[in-house]
Amino acid sequence: MTIIRYLALSAILCLLIGCATKSAQDKPVTLKVFGDVNRVLNLKESGPGTLAEFHSLYPGIQVEVIAEHDEWRILHQSIDMLDASSANAPDIIEMPGSWVAAFASKNQLLPLDDWFAKLPAPNRKDHVAALLKSYSYEKHLYGLPSMIGIQYLYGRKELLPETRLPTTLDGLLALSREIRKTHGIQGVIFPSAGIHLAKFYHTLLMIELANTAANDRLTAHTRAYSVFSTLVRENQPDYKKFSHAVAEGEFRSGRAGLSINGNYVWYLLSRSRQVGFPIVPEDVTVGYLPVASTDIAPVNYIWTRGYVINAKTRHPREARLLLEYLTSPQSQFRRLRDRYILPARTSVAFYGDSLPGMRPAPAKKLYKTGENAAPFKKMNESPPGWKESTESIQRLLETALASGMTPAEVAGRMIIIETMAR
Repeated sequence: MTIIRYLALSAILCLLIGCATKSAQDKPVTLKVFGDVNRVLNLKESGPGTLAEFHSLYPGIQVEVIAEHDEWRILHQSIDMLDASSANAPDIIEMPGSWVAAFASKNQLLPLDDWFAKLPAPNRKDHVAALLKSYSYEKHLYGLPSMIGIQYLYGRKELLPETRLPTTLDGLLALSREIRKTHGIQGVIFPSAGIHLAKFYHTLLMIELANTAANDRLTAHTRAYSVFSTLVRENQPDYKKFSHAVAEGEFRSGRAGLSINGNYVWYLLSRSRQVGFPIVPEDVTVGYLPVASTDIAPVNYIWTRGYVINAKTRHPREARLLLEYLTSPQSQFRRLRDRYILPARTSVAFYGDSLPGMRPAPAKKLYKTGENAAPFKKMNESPPGWKESTESIQRLLETALASGMTPAEVAGRMIIIETMAR
């Protein structure tokens, strides 16, 4: 980054947060933050967006980081911490927006409506508005997003037909089989270890629903499971071995023609030459999911990570200050250094194509505002029963794959799970 760009960024930061001044505390307090803080609170770093800067702004607030990088462990440990009402429970928890209802429905999260409404207008308006909805439950705001993840469909250009990336389940399955038959490599590769199996199924279901005029979920589940089980059987029968890292590594190594994975793979592709992988961005076409067609407007294809505040924190004022900082442009700047992370701030567009993560068209469209904004930015509120239904779907998929259940049988049970979640 040039000095001019850095100075311009600093001007934007002051505009958005009002150049925060130091906090006057009666006595020092300590806040605990639990989760994957994505290097924002690295104790060894200094400069914009770091814990050192937060301490200089608010010297009366100390921050203790309880680091955990596994998403599923964060969820279950958060449940234990808040259910126990322990004095050692964290003040702030880093979590996806989809979890919010599970905690807010039990009054375990601090409502943020009034506080957020009083933030300076440039600060509030800089948040990607649609993403705030995913941190809401029963019309109340309980958290702020800090970053965005997108499911991309990657395809190697030399292996794609003239019609390019498929936009339907039939097209995805047909192309996967053609790649296997013609080129002798895996057709499509995807993360499927642990809970990622359920996430992959959900992606295929969204593709099917997006291509269906009528919202017939029984038929959609039947078709989604049929293609899901076929793709697992033909490509990854040992699906428990395919973590995110394994899936992206296999694709970058040239051992698969298609990949369904997160936007971070685009950044890794940009570094392929440096570390010896043969597949680089110039070799790859990328489209957004649930469908690769820009003519269809899917819902809930974006995942978010952000922060919520424990309703029983002893320091709500200080916790709000830290929450604002963790989701501020300074902290987004730290994430942008990692190049693949897409912040939940419209000011990220300032960087344009200077960052690999911003180059794919789906990423650019996320930050477009106004009447011409992309329709696929829609987000639903955090769904109640998300944890229970996701775990039930995971168990059903594992059982179905092992026992050979028919797609119709799986679909019927999926409808029951959805009905119970509602």
